[in-house]
Amino acid sequence: MSTTVNGESMISAQITSPLKSAVQDAAIPEIKANEVLIEVKSAGICGTDLHIWHGSYALANYPVIPGHEFSGVVTGVGEAVRNVGVGERVTADPNVPCYSCFFCQRKQFNQCLYLEAVGVTRDGAFARYVKAPESSIFKIGDIPFAEAALIEPLACVVWGLKQVQIQAGSSMLIFGAGPMGILMMQTVKAAGASFVVMVDREESRLKLAKNLGASVTMTADEFNTHEAEQLSPYGFDIVADATGVPKVIENSIQFVRAGGTLWVFGVAPEGSKVALPPDEIFRRDLKVIGSFAINKTFTEAVALVQHGAVDLKPLISHQLPLEKFEEALELAQHDPNRMKVQLDLTA
Repeated sequence: MSTTVNGESMISAQITSPLKSAVQDAAIPEIKANEVLIEVKSAGICGTDLHIWHGSYALANYPVIPGHEFSGVVTGVGEAVRNVGVGERVTADPNVPCYSCFFCQRKQFNQCLYLEAVGVTRDGAFARYVKAPESSIFKIGDIPFAEAALIEPLACVVWGLKQVQIQAGSSMLIFGAGPMGILMMQTVKAAGASFVVMVDREESRLKLAKNLGASVTMTADEFNTHEAEQLSPYGFDIVADATGVPKVIENSIQFVRAGGTLWVFGVAPEGSKVALPPDEIFRRDLKVIGSFAINKTFTEAVALVQHGAVDLKPLISHQLPLEKFEEALELAQHDPNRMKVQLDLTA
């Protein structure tokens, strides 16, 4: 069912409504003057895609072709495009801000009042072709396509890194050794953190985290207040949640040193609540920092990969053809040993 740009349709994987999907033909995107058409080679499944699948992501429109972590080859450019050419290997920032609202004028592009996103409000990369504005396109050089499809989640970590302001020699505790937690671990070490402890329920994930540079790994059953004190007697400079589990976030603050930071990174269910002790935040000079998505951090993410500071290849556990879209969703949601599940469109 493959096609060419001159054809009338392309294969796509769509979420037609919550918990309903279809692999079917769709119209090839028509590009505007400032847009680029990309033949997708690899696209990753993210937690956001699972929220869209379940109907729990407020920004999503249905039907939609999801997919916002991707890479591919440029096959068409609009007449106003200057810096990207046909045949170039690229990835793209899926967030499309308006550039003129109150937040955009303050360079808070991820908080844009009219934010659109490829794969969420616009059709995305779980298809043979996807389009994006030239301003969102980043060249990947010789980075393999599967690895380049992980630059988007890495860029999310880089934005959080700028928020928490890692200092040389910092100690850090990360809850969650999934793809995002391990990306976080590698990135904070590249930024100067000297001691990074990771906690997770799955031994296989902790083994990978250790192989990629975690200082200490422990299962959730092993880790407790006593163990934390043995590892870092006065607490950790930064404690990060990469699970999105409200109870984990709530319990994390006890491990932050005085003057330290709790980094809320994992995506918790919408409307969920946590109880944080205001007297502790006040008395111990604590900071609680969130970081949402990306804010112009693709350049740094690409550099981290190109120069070998972050290793993406071991994070890819499954690659399935587009036709097995729903199977890929099930893997991404339920397999306890999976890391990043990707759709492979190279054939």
